[in-house]
Amino acid sequence: MVSKLRYGLMILVTVIAVLMMLCVLFSGHLWTANMTMNNQFTGYSMIKYVLLGLGLLVLSTGVIQLSQRHDKLVKGCLWAIIIGIVIFAMLVQPYAPVYDSMGVNAQVYGLVHNFPNGKWSNYFSIFPNNVPITTFLFWVDMPLRHFLTGLEDFLLLNAVYGQLLMVFSIYHMSQLANKMFGKSTRNVLLLFYIFVPTYLMQFTQIGYSDTFSLPFLVAGMRYLIELFYDVKNGQGDTIFFSGLGVKQAKAVILASVFLSLSLFLRPNTIVVLIASAVIIGLFFWRQWRMIIVLLVAISLSSFVIKEAGKVTQETTKYQVSHDKNQQMPIESWFLTGYYLGGRSGDEINAITDKYKQYDQRKAYIRSKLLGKLKELGAAGIIKTWRDKTNVLFGIKSDFGMQYFKAFRNHGNHAIQNQYLRNYNYLVPKMIHSTMAVTLLSILSFGLFPLYLWLQYRDESFGYIDETDSRTFSLIAVLGVFESLSLFYVLLWEVQEHYIYMMFPFLLFIGAVLWHWILNKIIEKVTFKKGI
Repeated sequence: MVSKLRYGLMILVTVIAVLMMLCVLFSGHLWTANMTMNNQFTGYSMIKYVLLGLGLLVLSTGVIQLSQRHDKLVKGCLWAIIIGIVIFAMLVQPYAPVYDSMGVNAQVYGLVHNFPNGKWSNYFSIFPNNVPITTFLFWVDMPLRHFLTGLEDFLLLNAVYGQLLMVFSIYHMSQLANKMFGKSTRNVLLLFYIFVPTYLMQFTQIGYSDTFSLPFLVAGMRYLIELFYDVKNGQGDTIFFSGLGVKQAKAVILASVFLSLSLFLRPNTIVVLIASAVIIGLFFWRQWRMIIVLLVAISLSSFVIKEAGKVTQETTKYQVSHDKNQQMPIESWFLTGYYLGGRSGDEINAITDKYKQYDQRKAYIRSKLLGKLKELGAAGIIKTWRDKTNVLFGIKSDFGMQYFKAFRNHGNHAIQNQYLRNYNYLVPKMIHSTMAVTLLSILSFGLFPLYLWLQYRDESFGYIDETDSRTFSLIAVLGVFESLSLFYVLLWEVQEHYIYMMFPFLLFIGAVLWHWILNKIIEKVTFKKGI
C-alpha cells in the first residue's frame, strides 16, 4: 500500500512539474522579442533564451570535466566569483527597501534608536504578518545600536545581513548537492548561481520577511534531507537512545531551529513542512520514531522562538489591535489571488476599502470573490493558474526589478544619479542572464520523467527502492518548490519577485538533472573514444 502511495506521489509531482514547464514554454513570443509584463524592459525571444541556456550547458560540461581532476580549484574559483558579485552589488547597486519593506526597516530603526521608548506604527496592528520580521531585525540590530546613527546605517546593516544569509543559503544548498550527487553537481549548481545576478545583487539586500526567511528554509531542508539519508545508511555514533547518532542529533537540532525560524518569519512556509512530512512519511515510514523526534523538536523550537518574540513585543510595547474594523478578512487575500488575474490593483483596493465595518467588508469581499469565481468557471480558473505561473516563471518576467529602483545614501544626489545610471545599464543584462538560467532549470522538468524511468525501469510496478537517497532528496526539493509555487498559484496573489522564495530549489533541480544528462553524454562519448 505504501509503495503504491509512494509511486502515486512521484507521478503527481512529475505531472505538476511538466505542466508548469508547458505553461512557461508558451509564456511569450518564440522568435520575436518580448516586453516584460510592465513594459519597462525588453526581453529576448524564447529561442534566444534557449540558446543562452545551451551556452550555459556548454560551460557546465567544462565544469564537470574540470571537476574530475581539479575540484578544489574549480570550487574555489566559482565561490570567488559569487562573493565578488555580492560585494560588487553592495558598492555599485546598493538597493534600498520600498513599500512594505521600507515600513518594516523604518519601524525597526524607530524601536532601536528610541529604545525603550519607541512606538509601533498602527500599520502593524492592521497587518500583523510583518511583526515577526520586525521583531527579528530588532534582535539582530539591537546589539549594534551604539554604532548606528541614522536610518541609512540600519539599511546598510540589514543589507549586509541579507547578503551574508544569501551566501549562507548557497553554501548549504551546495553542501546538499555535494553529499547527494557529488562534487561536480555541486560545482554546476554554483555555476548556475553565478548567472542569476538579480538574486545575488538585489533580492537579499532588502531586509524583509522573504529575504530573511528563505536562507533558514534552505538550511533547514538541507539538514532535514541529510537526517533521513544518514539514518537510513546507519551513519553516526549511537547516543542515549537507539538509532539516533551524534550526526543525527545535530541534524535534528539544526533542522528544527532553522525551519522554525523560517516559519516564524514567513508563516506560509507551513506548506513546505506539510509537503515534506508527506514525502518523508511515504519514503521513510519505518523511521516513525525519528519522525516523531523531529516533529517534537520543531514544535519546541517554534514555541521558544514565538515566546521570545512575544517577550520582545511586550518590551517594545507592541499592541495588537482588537478593533475588528481595522482588520482585513482572509477573503481579501483570496480575492487578490483571482480577481485581477492574481495581481493586486486599485480595483481590488476599492473593494476592500468600500466598507469600514468588518462584517460588512467581509461579506462584500466574499460576495465579490464568489461572484468572480462563478464568472471565471472551471476554464477561467485554470487559465488564471496558467497566467499566475507565467508571472512567476514565464519569460516576460523582470523578476520585480521595476519595483526596486530605490538606493541607499538617499541624501547624496550625485551618487544617486550614478546608481541610477548603473541600474539602467546593468538591469536589462541581469534580467536576461537570470531568465536564461530560470528557463533552463524549468526545462529540466522535462528530464524528470526520464530520470525516474531509468532509475526504476527494472523494478516491479509500484515498487520504489526506499534506500535510493538521491531520488528522495530530489523529490523532497521538488516538493518544496511545488508546494511554495502552488501556494501562490492556487491561493495567493503573485508578483514577479515572488519567484525568489522558490529560486534556490529550482536551481538545485536544474543543476542536478542537467548534470545527470550531461554526465551520461560525456560517459558515452568517452566510452566510444575508448573503443
